[in-house]
Amino acid sequence: MKKISIKALHVAMLISGAVVLSGCADPVVVDDLGRSDVVVTKAAPPSAVVRYAKADTVLTCIRETGRLRNTTFSVGSFADSTGKINAVAVGATGNFLPQGGSAAFVTDALRRAGGQVVSTYFGPPQREINAEYAVNGIFNSLDFGRPTSIDARIRGVGPVIATGWAQLSLTIQLDQAETRLNRQMSIIQRPIRYQQFGLGVARTFGTSLVTGAAEFQAQERLQLEALNGPIALGVADVIMREFPDVRKKCGAPVNAVLDETAAAQG
Repeated sequence: MKKISIKALHVAMLISGAVVLSGCADPVVVDDLGRSDVVVTKAAPPSAVVRYAKADTVLTCIRETGRLRNTTFSVGSFADSTGKINAVAVGATGNFLPQGGSAAFVTDALRRAGGQVVSTYFGPPQREINAEYAVNGIFNSLDFGRPTSIDARIRGVGPVIATGWAQLSLTIQLDQAETRLNRQMSIIQRPIRYQQFGLGVARTFGTSLVTGAAEFQAQERLQLEALNGPIALGVADVIMREFPDVRKKCGAPVNAVLDETAAAQG
């Protein structure tokens, strides 16, 4: 067997290094005119989450009363007791609902209402902070239904229509922080709507058989639109139950939203 010279080994190492480094470079496409453009994704830039306007109005009213200025709340993780696993939807990664992270909506709502918040989601604070209240949440139920499904084809051609819904219920509870004695509780429901419209074809044109369907879908987002507003609304509800003077000044807006939601569900 021939020995490999040191010079040949160095050349081989340089070539291997060049190949490895070339794999880290951005892919470049060269057209027939010698022009090249870096291939990048066309993803949309990030954007801020839009808060639920009606709940935001209620929280602003609570803050303007000044009642929570010297009140401290403790917030833990948001529990999911639905037991529902998402294994079939596009992009499914496990549970339908966030596992504990929805506590951020509770913290945000309390802060916008003018209170001070101690977050224990990432663990207890390094020094003891006296919190008068603990506010926590639970996802209680998540149900699905598909009441309408129509495939009305005449001679193999016709519309395809389907509607469905998901119904989420969540609980916001306010306890005494030291004793965990429950003081107030608010149970909120939020329906999520789903619609599908399309055209189906399954017939013979001349000597050719044509089959297929074109469908358009519209669905509200379960993990954002069902959590953003309802959690904030539940926080506002328990605050006004605990502080009657706040309810006297800000109760009308939250009652209007709750009545509107009940009417929509009915």
